[in-house]
Amino acid sequence: MVDPVLPSDGSRFQTDLYENPYYLHHTDHPGLVLVSDRLTTAAEFHSWRRSMRMALNVRNKLGFVDGTILRPSPDHRDYGVWSRCNDIVATWLMNSVSKKIGQSLLFISTAEGIWNNLVLRFKQDDAPRVYDLEQRLSKIEQGALDVSTYYTELVTLWEEHKNYVELPICTCGRCECDAANLWEKLQQRSRVTKFLMGLNETYEQSRQELAQQVQQTFC
Repeated sequence: MVDPVLPSDGSRFQTDLYENPYYLHHTDHPGLVLVSDRLTTAAEFHSWRRSMRMALNVRNKLGFVDGTILRPSPDHRDYGVWSRCNDIVATWLMNSVSKKIGQSLLFISTAEGIWNNLVLRFKQDDAPRVYDLEQRLSKIEQGALDVSTYYTELVTLWEEHKNYVELPICTCGRCECDAANLWEKLQQRSRVTKFLMGLNETYEQSRQELAQQVQQTFC
């Protein structure tokens, strides 16, 4: 697909051309690097994966790695354009990892296969990282930090921890207990408690007010 042509009045069409996952802008070339830091080690994987998912989603190409854009049969009219987009996304993935990792992915035929290979390869190192995060969360206190910086450090650790701990989701279609949302609310309450416990004693009088503010942030 090609870029839109400007109408005679000079204004651009308002249509979102990326609504079609097969659309490729002229900047969507094989040499494009989607993230600033290439993946080199397992320690970088979760932040890299998050950045890549965001970059692919912006271009409506996330379905090529998560399996939601299915490969048409070879005799289908969309097979050619699917194949072209698949190869583009595959090159983006290989451009966004180190040269050594990229060489090991070269002969995997689909972008989804490359993505799954990376997930399987690097996700196995989760346990040590989860242990490290939980250790840091158990010990962190405000200390010499101002409240905003202390809160930001906590949120950063919590958000990273969420990437490693996946909540079970009902797939039977008959569950009505809303367990996942209830669990999330318990997590939010626990985070508020942790935040308050780590504050310096000088904030003793304003803990209740701060608790309400943080609760509103999480909810």
